[in-house]
Amino acid sequence: MAFLNPLLLFGLAAVSVPIIIHLLNRRKFQKVVWAAMRFIQTSVERNQRRMRIEDMILLALRCLLLALLAFALARPAFKNSGADFLGQSKVTAVVLLDNSASMGMSDGTAMRFEKAKKAAEQALETMPAGSSTAVLLASDIANGVISEPTFDLNLARKAIREAPLTDRASDLLPSVQRALDTLKQRIGIRKEIYLITDGQLAGWKQMGEIEKLLENSQREVRSHIVLVSEHEERNLAVTGLRNASGLTPVNQPIRFEARVSNFGRDPVRDVRVSLSVDGEPPSDEFTIDQLPPGGSKSVSLFAKMRAQGFHSVAARIPEDRLPADDKRTLAVRAIKEVRVLLVDGEQGAEPRDSETFFLRHALVPVALGEQPNYFVKAVRTTAPEFAGARLDDFDAVILANVPDFSDAMAKGLESYVRRGGGLMIFSGGRINTGFYNEQLAGKYHLLPATLGSA
Repeated sequence: MAFLNPLLLFGLAAVSVPIIIHLLNRRKFQKVVWAAMRFIQTSVERNQRRMRIEDMILLALRCLLLALLAFALARPAFKNSGADFLGQSKVTAVVLLDNSASMGMSDGTAMRFEKAKKAAEQALETMPAGSSTAVLLASDIANGVISEPTFDLNLARKAIREAPLTDRASDLLPSVQRALDTLKQRIGIRKEIYLITDGQLAGWKQMGEIEKLLENSQREVRSHIVLVSEHEERNLAVTGLRNASGLTPVNQPIRFEARVSNFGRDPVRDVRVSLSVDGEPPSDEFTIDQLPPGGSKSVSLFAKMRAQGFHSVAARIPEDRLPADDKRTLAVRAIKEVRVLLVDGEQGAEPRDSETFFLRHALVPVALGEQPNYFVKAVRTTAPEFAGARLDDFDAVILANVPDFSDAMAKGLESYVRRGGGLMIFSGGRINTGFYNEQLAGKYHLLPATLGSA
């Protein structure tokens, strides 16, 4: 047994008050000898013991009354299960409801999250009248729907029924820590945590820390872990999607790379992967012959952007019992063209001797007649002409074996890069190493490192 208000036990000192009063007011008899005394002596001796017993009983009742009052104010309660036999003690609880993405898994009749909600409501039903509870949603963060324990269990039921499922990952440590911190601040004997989860490994990746927290508080807090998943289900997921082409020009085939993973225990055959843009019908599809358990495979899919601006690209597989991970989206920015300024440090006697000849053909790998319609526009200029170039007209600037240039141009390059422009530098035999190290690397920080001798 323990006391909710142990400081009020000092009130037991009041038990001494009736005793002190009794001692102070005790009658002091004065002996007076007179003749008739011997006639009543026999009667007094007969009643004296009874009167003393009555006085002692009255004194004991007064002391007991004060002791009971002190005990009542201190609010005694039972810690062990025997309290339920004598009369249930009120509970101060925290309900942790896992709402991570894996709770969206369905067994064909109901999602795990719906089962978890029912289990949480059943936990509330088992609490004695007058109990209080908080409700936290647990994913990789702790979201306090009802942060502090409330005596309104109907409000707690409403919060549980309206709790949303999320696409977040799972890490139960922050939620367990917050639940324990909440209970430590509350006055109560029966403190309990109800953790309702599907038991996914990701949620217990900090298992050691969680066990340590629960063990250190097990004398004060009783923990209940309720699992709502019977066994591992088959699950495929689109775990990656990237733009493998890099740039996204309008009306050009763009290659995207989608990765599909098998998280089940059995191999899966004939997995269809599709790619769509802005919710339109799929532009490309691919069928994976077989995926082993725990395996992943990347496939290439192609799409075209019909207009400039931002577009949503989605890779999908057929829905299974966990639809949340059957689709992955990627935002891309489609561009009409990319303008590149090529600064030639040495023109050479023949076109092929130019520093930018092969670079230009690599950037624009199409026939001369098709170049006006190609999305990369490579404009060539010489080192002397570079000083008069309008850098903001270009998306990127490439310096090819340029010896040096004015300080004003170097400062202009720094401003251009800070505004988001691209800069690429190809060194060669004609560059001024001192200029590049002192100006571009030291003063304007346009080089990641200084240049050394070859």
